[in-house]
Amino acid sequence: MKKTSQEKLYEAALELITAQGYENTTVLQIATKAGLTERTFFRKFKNKADIFFAGGEQYSQMLLTKMKESEANNPLAIILESYFYAADFFDEHRERTVKRQKIIASHPDLEERELLKQSKIEELLVEYLLTAYGERSARLAVRLARAVYSVAWEEWLENDADSLHHLLEKAIADFNELKNY
Repeated sequence: MKKTSQEKLYEAALELITAQGYENTTVLQIATKAGLTERTFFRKFKNKADIFFAGGEQYSQMLLTKMKESEANNPLAIILESYFYAADFFDEHRERTVKRQKIIASHPDLEERELLKQSKIEELLVEYLLTAYGERSARLAVRLARAVYSVAWEEWLENDADSLHHLLEKAIADFNELKNY
């Protein structure tokens, strides 16, 4: 399957920034590495940082779609089902995802933008749950699910021996144990 110009630019950015650092990599270098022009880069992205956040809308839609398909009747279970789906996606794209996260972690502005993105996604998930649950239950479910997922995510980024899916299962088991203390 032929890669889109956006995919080519993303892969070139990952490779160059991983090798040279975020600050030392230019838009021109990224475009050239991708076999494209700087003009094409700016038709796809406003700036270098945008490359790493272009998939945010797709990610939130993926979570919402899975939530809508869920047959669970517990808001926490609904969200966790969508996170399992996301875990499977990230397991399939592990190398790219880990590189992206390392780049984001290396630059404060990117970290801040990632946190803002996550906050917006959480609000979308809460909005969806509000169609069937009260506000307190919706917010609590989203925040609890995000905390459990974050524990698995952080471990997954540091440990390539286990799948995110399995680490999420373990984090849920640990959460359930904590509830019984």
